[in-house]
Amino acid sequence: MDRAGLVLLALLAAWPFGACAADTDAALMKACPGLAAWAEQHPHGDAAAAQADAHRQVSQPSLREALATRAAADTRVRDRAMAQGRPSQATIEAVLAVDADNLAWLKGVVARQGFPTLAQVGAQGMADAWLLAQHADRDSAFQLRVLRTLQARGRDAGVRKQDLAMLTDRVLLAQGKPQRYGTQFKPDASGVLAMQPVEDEEGLDARRASAGLMPLAIYRCVLGASYAMPVAH
Repeated sequence: MDRAGLVLLALLAAWPFGACAADTDAALMKACPGLAAWAEQHPHGDAAAAQADAHRQVSQPSLREALATRAAADTRVRDRAMAQGRPSQATIEAVLAVDADNLAWLKGVVARQGFPTLAQVGAQGMADAWLLAQHADRDSAFQLRVLRTLQARGRDAGVRKQDLAMLTDRVLLAQGKPQRYGTQFKPDASGVLAMQPVEDEEGLDARRASAGLMPLAIYRCVLGASYAMPVAH
């Protein structure tokens, strides 16, 4: 796959419903039957994080602010790439540069003090830290270490089940194994988005539901509508 395809794959791999503007969300709900009902039952993560953090005193506010700044840079370059459809070489390089810088910085944080915790940075800080790890594809061993750390924390992980599911799929595919939750799609040679190999496809929607992910049929619709690309079924 060329570098533009790799960037598109990175964009597709961590699509969170509700991260776009309200008018974009409304357009997706109109395009994808069942999405509005699902979204009503699954409040957007940012809103839930803000509510959880409203009265929380974090122990490392400067780290939380640094995570927010870096997550914003991640989102900004990806929004620019998505707006172009087929990203320019300059935009591709910008995405890769931001990811490389964020990876080096986050690895430094983890080396010094371990992966951030809820007590240190709050719910939104944890969401931002997860985003940086999710886009650390050039170091899959680091992604695996982050995943194992969060899994070991159990209910104290501080990140959503959906986020753990997406990181799990990234790690499994990097290991040459089928993904578990069907979150990862990539364009094939004809430009059609296709789900990457997945284990036990018959039980996929049940696993997605257990992780708080939308049904696969709705997810496919959302991907196709978001990126204006056909999606394989």
